[in-house]
Amino acid sequence: MPGVRRNPAAIARDRRRIAEMYLHGVLQADIADELHIDQSTVSRDLKALQDEWRASSLIDIDEAKARELARIDELERTYWDGWRRSKEDAEIERTRATETQRDGKRYEAGTEKRGQAGDPRFLQGVGWCIERRCKLVGIDAPEKQEIRLPDGVVQRVIFEEKANWRGGNSVPGAGDAQGSEDSL
Repeated sequence: MPGVRRNPAAIARDRRRIAEMYLHGVLQADIADELHIDQSTVSRDLKALQDEWRASSLIDIDEAKARELARIDELERTYWDGWRRSKEDAEIERTRATETQRDGKRYEAGTEKRGQAGDPRFLQGVGWCIERRCKLVGIDAPEKQEIRLPDGVVQRVIFEEKANWRGGNSVPGAGDAQGSEDSL
């Protein structure tokens, strides 16, 4: 309805319904007819909703990154603790039976200490943590690949790992190709 101002509660109610209908593929004109508002109002509300969704998704990504980084940090500390323990001397308790002339057997207990070089699996875990952290924060170098086309031309392509892919591609590297044989 032209010229009718909506109060904040009505705007919130309309936007919830607009979002629901929009996500189900209903056209803006049909949404406007059902809610008895102008199509331009639906368009403005959709733009506001999309801005909210975009902002909330960025915040969620940052929160998710921070949470995963904290988990990786804790895992790395655990690996380092395991590495330090794996280098400590191992204590092996032994019991040995010996025979005596009077009562038959006599038992001797003892502890043996052996030095250890450390379990390399812990260092592999530390390496994984570092690698994963670098990927999450985006400090890895771009990956370079050569692609041989059917006509024999070699094209060099650089794929960059980024949190938000240009063009909304869901496959890492898709749409991120930079350069060609001539430009590299």
